[in-house]
Amino acid sequence: MIETIKALRKGSHIAYEQLFDKWYEPLCRYAYSILRDIDDAEDVVQKTFCKLWDQRETLNIQSSINSYLYRIVHNDCLNVVHQQTSHKEHNLTYISTMNSSTDAVNEHLATNELQTAISKALEALPPQCRRVFEMSRIEQLSYSEIATQLDISTNTVENHISKALKLLRVELKDFLSLCLLIQLIK
Repeated sequence: MIETIKALRKGSHIAYEQLFDKWYEPLCRYAYSILRDIDDAEDVVQKTFCKLWDQRETLNIQSSINSYLYRIVHNDCLNVVHQQTSHKEHNLTYISTMNSSTDAVNEHLATNELQTAISKALEALPPQCRRVFEMSRIEQLSYSEIATQLDISTNTVENHISKALKLLRVELKDFLSLCLLIQLIK
C-alpha cells in the first residue's frame, strides 16, 4: 500500500483507480450504516475520493490507507447527520412559527367576525331591550341601578335581559363554539 500512496502523491491515475475500486463499495456500506440513505452514503464516499485526489500531493497518512479513508467517511457522515438534524429543527421551528402566525390571524379574523355578528345582533334587539342589555353587560350596572335610571321595575329589567339573551342566542348560534373556544383560551 505504501507504493500505491507514493504513486498517488505523484498523480498516478492508476493508483487512484486501484484505491477507488478496492474501497468504494466497503466505504459505501459503512456510510450507509451511519446514514441509512444510499444516495447520501454514495455522495459522502464520492466526496471522500475527490478529497483524496485533490489532496494527493500533501497526503500525510500516519496509519493505513483504509483507516484514513474510513475516518474521512465517518467524519463526513457525522457532518451530514448534523446538517440534516439542523435542517429538520429549522423546518420544525419554521412550521411552528407559521402555524402560530396562521392561528393568530385566524383567531383575529374569527374575533372580528364575532364582533360584527354581536353588533348586528344587538342592533336587531328592540331599542329598550338593547339599552337595558348594554347597561347590564357593558356598563356593568346592577338590575336595580338600571331600573332606577330608566324608571322601570326590576322585573322589567329582568324580562328585557332574558329576552335579549334568547334573541342573541338565536342570532349567534353559529358562533357558540367559537365563543367557548375564546373563553377557554383567555
